[in-house]
Amino acid sequence: MQRFSIFLISIIAISLLISCSETKTEDVYFKLANEQYGQEAYADAIENFKIILEKYPEGKTTANATFMLGYVNANSLENLEEAKKYYTLFVEKYPDHELADDAQYELNTLGQDINDLPFFKDIESGEQASTEN
Repeated sequence: MQRFSIFLISIIAISLLISCSETKTEDVYFKLANEQYGQEAYADAIENFKIILEKYPEGKTTANATFMLGYVNANSLENLEEAKKYYTLFVEKYPDHELADDAQYELNTLGQDINDLPFFKDIESGEQASTEN
């Protein structure tokens, strides 16, 4: 009986060690966050994007995770203060990133109705001009 108890305790200890050592990689967190975003599990996506910022502050997906935190907050949750916080962080920390102009545009238009944005007004006036000809 004592041998069985020692064996059982050893199995439990090994299982705990293995489960504790199984940490997700940066890529896994990013992929998971994007999948959750696609499934409209926004709170879970935000949590995993934030984990990337915390665990991998200089990681290869950190810039995109920062942008996505702004994007999800602005466009899916309409949490404009959080969106502003992450877009501002993005623009300050990654001014040369390919999404820097997009983040700045989002900051400049945060909270505006999509139909009031200059881009859509230009399209609308172009469509009206073509139907008048």
